[in-house]
Amino acid sequence: MDGQVHTQTLTNYFEVARFCGLDPYRMLRRFRISPAILDDPDATLPSNAVADLLEASAEESGCESFGLLMAECRTLSSLGPLSLLLAHQGTARDVLEALVEYQGVLNEVMSLDIEHVADAEKGGLAIVRAGFIGGYDGRQAIELLMAIICRTVSEVVSGRWHPDLAYFCHAAPADFSHHMRVFQCPLVFDADFNGLVCSEAALDAPNPAAESAMARHAKRYLDMLVPDPADGSVGERARRSLYLLLPAGRASLEQVGANLGIHPRALQRHLEREGRTFAMLLNEVRRELALRYLASPTHSVGSVAQMTGYATPSSFSRWFAAEFGVSPAAWRAEERAEAADQGHLPRRRPTGQSE
Repeated sequence: MDGQVHTQTLTNYFEVARFCGLDPYRMLRRFRISPAILDDPDATLPSNAVADLLEASAEESGCESFGLLMAECRTLSSLGPLSLLLAHQGTARDVLEALVEYQGVLNEVMSLDIEHVADAEKGGLAIVRAGFIGGYDGRQAIELLMAIICRTVSEVVSGRWHPDLAYFCHAAPADFSHHMRVFQCPLVFDADFNGLVCSEAALDAPNPAAESAMARHAKRYLDMLVPDPADGSVGERARRSLYLLLPAGRASLEQVGANLGIHPRALQRHLEREGRTFAMLLNEVRRELALRYLASPTHSVGSVAQMTGYATPSSFSRWFAAEFGVSPAAWRAEERAEAADQGHLPRRRPTGQSE
């Protein structure tokens, strides 16, 4: 998960660390993060160091909900300049769409997308997929991100919106009372994706404090902060989209272009100027996700094939063997043998779901 995140990512870290019995200064120094830099809202931190800090803090404190506690302590203003735009969006749908559009303002590594699915009973479902570039799926960072999204949308529309379901790729914690308090909906663990699901109708929840003039003013300001696609960043933005769209079976040039708000032919031209093609970028992301998913014992080769865009396990296996020189099953066996030799054989995660 190489990249930079704003210091606001660690908002309330000191308070939560002390609450959980940790010395926040010692933890920060351990991961080479200067405590003083957290006072500068414009400063950035290496994303890997922040992610490792959160995981270590949860492990050392014995608090599996460390990331959720950080999210619970926050207000809308914790999102910095983006909070002004979000505060004046008209509906929950508008808030989510603004979060997707301006996710780059928050940090370089988050990957957020909304998928709309037909549903006869509910008149359509909205799936908010949340993750990080590179397929990073550390529990604390994922739960912090999902909780911030959930609480932000709910706060803007004065509690009129909550998800119907919250999905997590990781296993259920021993105690998920914090999860129920934050998400206020049934929870599904050991899922195929991280994200929130609700009906399309629920996204029409209104924001009584919305002011269109203020929203336009905030948008003009944020547009100055978002990188211009011509500056060479479009490839990374396309990569961010692919990490979400590929597992959802939507990794076409047209779908990525729609996600970025760029015409497919214009997207091709931008990539060509960077010395890339869409096929090259797709294959890079597919390689990273294939190894990530195969490393998890909870995913069968068939499910990995589906999540990397292949209709059948055999076609996935042929591609994998051409890319890595071994079959998916052989690669997994080698990884497990190496892990066993090192004394930390991966264990199959139990399936957990709230009642």
